[in-house]
Amino acid sequence: MHTSAGKVTDLLNDLLEWSQLQRGLTVFNPSVINLNSLVEKCVNLLAEQFKAKEIDVRNEIPAEMLVTADLHMSQIVLRNLLSNAVKFTPKAGKVVISSSSEDKKTARISIRDTGIGMNPDLISKLFKVNEKTGRKGTEGEPSSGLGLILCWEFMEKQNGKIWAESEEGKGSTFCFTVPVEKG
Repeated sequence: MHTSAGKVTDLLNDLLEWSQLQRGLTVFNPSVINLNSLVEKCVNLLAEQFKAKEIDVRNEIPAEMLVTADLHMSQIVLRNLLSNAVKFTPKAGKVVISSSSEDKKTARISIRDTGIGMNPDLISKLFKVNEKTGRKGTEGEPSSGLGLILCWEFMEKQNGKIWAESEEGKGSTFCFTVPVEKG
């Protein structure tokens, strides 16, 4: 019952955030963020779900990695992507959060799971309001698809990008970009 109530709360929070964004009430407030610390905070918020499904979570973000982004929006994006990773990864799976920077200006953050994956048709519908992408998780967890739409909108607001790479039965990788803090 507690888990079910938590899922309803998450959905209502996503709806509220999306509604505020659509009405222009969400303000982009960039600041310098320690990405590793933010990832740890989000992983800790979902620790019970990871533990219940015996999922090995690895944060491979360098401890000193600083990015410039909106803290609130970034936390919501990470929380949603990690929540989906838990939802669509079977017991004893793995989730790895990593980063790379090819041009020294932009960080690419990746959340890779060993979950059920997606076919090309489903991938093409992600992040689109007018497409139905909700499906049940590996243990029947509900999914509306709204969290990914919110992620896309928050990344657009931050002039970042978000996308998914996946293959059925081989897991998924969700990636997004944010500026690297200039030191």
